[in-house]
This record gives sequence, structure tokens and C-alpha cells, in this order.
Amino acid sequence: MKNITILVSRLLMVCNSFGQKIDSSELDAAILKADSIITTDNRVFFKNVESIIVYSDGEIKFEKYYNGFKKDSLHQIQSQTKSIVALLMGIAIDKGFVKSENEPVSKYFPEYFNNENELKKTVTIRDLLTMSAGFEWEEMLPFDDPKNDNMNMFRSGKWLNYALTRSMAKKPFTEFKYNSGNPMIVAGIIEKATKMKLKNFAVKYLFEPLQIKDYRWLEDQTGFCHAGGGLHLKPMDMMKIGILVMNEGKWLNQQLISEHWITKATSSYMPTSFDISTYGYYWWIRDRNLTNGKSTKIMSAEGAGGQKLYIFPEYNLIIAFTERNYSTPQVSPIFIQESILPILE
Repeated sequence: MKNITILVSRLLMVCNSFGQKIDSSELDAAILKADSIITTDNRVFFKNVESIIVYSDGEIKFEKYYNGFKKDSLHQIQSQTKSIVALLMGIAIDKGFVKSENEPVSKYFPEYFNNENELKKTVTIRDLLTMSAGFEWEEMLPFDDPKNDNMNMFRSGKWLNYALTRSMAKKPFTEFKYNSGNPMIVAGIIEKATKMKLKNFAVKYLFEPLQIKDYRWLEDQTGFCHAGGGLHLKPMDMMKIGILVMNEGKWLNQQLISEHWITKATSSYMPTSFDISTYGYYWWIRDRNLTNGKSTKIMSAEGAGGQKLYIFPEYNLIIAFTERNYSTPQVSPIFIQESILPILE
């Protein structure tokens, strides 16, 4: 298979040998078919695909870049940033900077969480991680809608402050409500607990061990990193995140994140307001039916426009797409549904 990245293949851990098997020839055929369609089909959503990387049974099986996008190009991973922030919180807990995700947010920001009402004082880090903090928040609206809190937060220039000052609408941990302000608060807690900027903490404890050398992180006027969607990475470096998660937090001979935290982060806590998915700690969880009558778990980090990292832990398989399909159909869900699920036994 062309475009195999030899260097990365040598670095990656071979996954759990007890996983289900995939017919390699069927997987190759599915990839080649997708590659051919993306290369030759002139429909706009195929022209908006930028990269596909497939990792299977301990090696990079396929890596290709499309439509002017290059291997070394940094790509804004959008809300996949949230999934990485959840991993960083796990590291902060593992290393004792934060006691646990069950701590109240008021411990770190008492000036915002003790002066309003009793309900807000009960919000925990776990509630932030599961999009169930209960804040008044609307972002599933057009970008130009004046009620779009995500855009209002961005325009404020003080993202953490905007997120912290929201009023309560629901009791925490009772309802999923997608809120890109929540990871801002998680990032703020990491910074307060570690006395490090979020990006510096990420570099020291995650990026350097994974040999992620090139990145860019969007910051507001205070120098605070956009923890909800502002990280730019190379697609292959995002694949490393997927391999780390599938390997239960281990990279080579190093346990970068505890297996306990990875299990927590990729467990289902409540249904989302989108499709059949449930939600972990900023990771999406789905049980998908297979043609043999069985089902399989898929864990994913997802960002607007088609930034998708799909992990099939039972099959030692990871598939990563980057796209520019913000207002057009995304290609990766079609590929998963029509080409990958049917070949899983």
C-alpha cells in the first residue's frame, strides 16, 4: 500500500492481539475505492477532502493528501481540540495537580461560582467534561445569530471569562447540552492547578513524548488558548492521539495517561442530542450494528467540517479524515457506513 509512513510505523505500539480481525484485502479494497472516488469525482464534497490516514494492526496502512493539502500542513482540528483537552485533564489528575474530576469548579473559580446561587456551586469538572454543566448556552445556531453563545464568546476576546459568567439553566449532570465554553473552564482549571499555560502543559506532558513538534493554538487577547476548537495539528499527529487512546494511554514504553483515565474518558455517560451517539469526556461513543448481527464500539474525536478520528478498539483500527465540508455533506461518515462496517466480522 502506497504512502506508508515508515518512521511513524516504527514508533507505534502494536495493539491488543485479542482484537477482532479484519480481512486485509477487503480493507485495502475499501480504501482504494474511496481513494479513487475522491480523486476522480468532481462533486464538491469530494473536492473538500484533505487527507485520509488508516492505521490497522500496528502500522499505517494508508496515508494520502488531497486537493492541495500537504503532509506537513497544519490543519485546524476544530472541536477535536476538546478531546485533547480531556486527555490533558487526565494527565493533570494522574500527576496530582488536580485531585479528581469530581472536584467542584468553585474550588478554582470561587469568585464566579459562589456568588450566584446554590446550583452553580455544585458544578464539577466531570459536568464540564460531559457537556452537562447546566449553563444557559446556545450554539447550535447560525453564526450570525446574536444568540449564538459560541460566537459571542469568540468575539468577546476573553473566552474564559465569558464561559465562567454564564447563568444556570439546569441541574448539573442531568442533560447533555453542547457547550464550547465548558472546555475553556477545564483549560482554566488546568492552568490554575499547574501554574502553566495550557499549551506549555500540553507540550511538556503530551506533545513532546508523542514527538508532536509543529502545532499552532489560537489565543484570545489575554493569551488564553481556545480549548474548544483552536488547535492546529498535522493529520499524522492527530493519528498519534488516536493510537495513544486505543493503546489505553501508553506510547512506546511510557504510560503517558493512566489506563484508568482513558477508560473513564471513553465511557458513555449520557445520550447526546445528535444521532445515536453517547458522550464520554469530550469523546463521542457509538455502538454500531454490523452485518453479522453483532455490534461494535466506535470512539471518536470530532470537529466541524469533517475533522474525524474514528477508533475501533475491538479491531485495532483507526481511521482519520480531514475535510473542508462545513456546509456540504461530509465524506467520512459515508465511508464508515458503506465501506468499513460491512467488512467488520
